[in-house]
This record gives sequence, C-alpha cells and structure tokens, in this order.
Amino acid sequence: QMLSVLRREMAACTLRATAAASSVVVAKRGFPARGTKPLPRNLWDQRDLEAQTGGEYTHEPLRIKKLGGRDPDTGRKVNQHIGGGVKFDYFMIDFHRRGPTEEGVTYDERVLEVRRDPNRSAHIALVAGARGKRWLLATESMRAGQIVSTSGHLTENPLIGIEGNAYPIGSLAPGTMINCVERYPTADSDVFVVKAGTAATIVRHQGDFVVVKLAHKHEFSLHRECMATVGRLSHADIEGKIFGSAQMHRRFGYKMSSGLFHKKDGYFGRKVRALPPVRVLDTPPEPAPPKQQFTLTKKQLSGLPETARMHNLMHAGYTHREYPHQ
Repeated sequence: QMLSVLRREMAACTLRATAAASSVVVAKRGFPARGTKPLPRNLWDQRDLEAQTGGEYTHEPLRIKKLGGRDPDTGRKVNQHIGGGVKFDYFMIDFHRRGPTEEGVTYDERVLEVRRDPNRSAHIALVAGARGKRWLLATESMRAGQIVSTSGHLTENPLIGIEGNAYPIGSLAPGTMINCVERYPTADSDVFVVKAGTAATIVRHQGDFVVVKLAHKHEFSLHRECMATVGRLSHADIEGKIFGSAQMHRRFGYKMSSGLFHKKDGYFGRKVRALPPVRVLDTPPEPAPPKQQFTLTKKQLSGLPETARMHNLMHAGYTHREYPHQ
C-alpha cells in the first residue's frame, strides 16, 4: 500500500513538472528567436576597406579581403554557406546625396556608366559633377549620358519628382516611389530600400514628418528633411534569374548545404500577422559602448575566497582538498 501511494505521488509530481515545462517557451536549436536580428554575413572585412581609403570616399575600385562568414576579431564561424568565389573589386556607394537648399538651384551630375556590381543586387551608376566622381545606385531608366540633379530645398507645395533625381521627402507628393531613403537627416545615417527592384512609397505628410511605406509594407514616420531618390531601383529581374549549376553557386561565393533531408515542421509555415503601427524615427540612437576584453585567472574565476575555494575537479570526485591559503 505504501508503494502504491508513493507511485501515485511520483506520478503527480511528474505531471506537475510536465505542465510547468510546457508553459515555458523553450528555443529550438538551430532556429533564432522570433524578432531577433539576423546574423552578420561577414562577406568581407569592412574595416580593411576603411583602412585602404583612410576613411575618405573614393570612386576607385578597392581590393576586398574576404572573411568567408568568420568574425574578423575572433576568427570563429558566424554565418554558414559563405566562402570561396571569384575575386572582384569593391565600389563604394554614396548613399547620401546633398544639394543646395536655395529655391531653383540644383547640383547636376552626368551619368558616365551603368554597370553590374558583384557586391549588390542593384546596378550602380558612375556620375561626375563639380565635386568629382561617385557611385550611386541606378534606377530603372538611368542610362549613360543622362543628367541627374540633387536639390535640398523644401518646397511649400509637394511636387512630382523626376526619376533619378534626389529631393527631401518633405518636397515630394504622396504616392511617389522612392529609394535610398535616409533614416535620419544626417550624412552618416542608414538608408532604407537598397535591394534591386524595390521602392518605398510616400503615404502622407504629418507636420515635420512624412509617413513612408517600405517594400515590406511597414510604415515609418521620417523627418521631412531626409533625402531620397525618386524611382524604383534597377535590375528588378534578378529574382527570376537562376544559377546554371552548383559550380556557379561556388563562383558566386555560396557554400553548399549539408545535402541531407530536413523534415519541415510548423516553423516553416506561413504566418499571417497584423502589421505594426507607424514607427516614428525622430532622434538617432546613442552609439553602443566599445567592446572590452578581459583575461582572468582560475583563481579570479572561482568566485570563492580563501579556504572556500575548492579544486576545479572536486565535483567529479577526484579530490576534496582545499586550496592552500595564499
């Protein structure tokens, strides 16, 4: 009878532990948590490119130091299926187009060349103006010999922009398709919409801010002084192009997968979720603190002082002697 009671108590404890474990969200191995940022690709060493240019912009081709998906500091593998490939040069893109703020005055540049870029999906255009040469992301109708203008003037009434020209988003009419949209009105901020064949749409104006719908349907409220280029980016048919062979995959720098059969589960299903509300980007975030590295001895890592410090193999049953007091 005592044995049966003990068995019932153990079964009840097991059920309670199972219920508690089922209520806790446990991450599955190999799948990132929902909402987290993707891993850095680490295709090439960006710091090496900055060292080659000395922190200055140049339109000259740069020799790339490939990382193959490894962290430049630790050398550990961070991203899989990256490595190898043919050698190619890197072209710096000027994402921030600045022009005069006076009414009727523009900064004009002539398109010298439109070519494919091995580092990006969209085509790039070499333009030349009074300030020198630079590379821009090419729009669909951009051709060699064309004149593109940049204006920083904020008009009172929204205007219909010309494709390839750059304006503040506060000067463009709702419904305009734009690309290379600045996140903040500064020359060092990130830009939205750089993928081939994509474009954002101006939805409405709200005081000093403009609501912009990006290609993934999310809406952001950006400052009206943020610059953007009118039009959709070039090379829209890249999604329809296929690799002719596995060897071409390798020439493009992609390493093969394992080749094993991977059973699909619910993680791969289509998730239909409501879009988030409009996110306002008013002030740039503060820069992250610099990374620091520390080297500690076993004595410092033990965490216990003097005679309380035990041998590191005590839990395995090797010794029960205490460390001598030093």
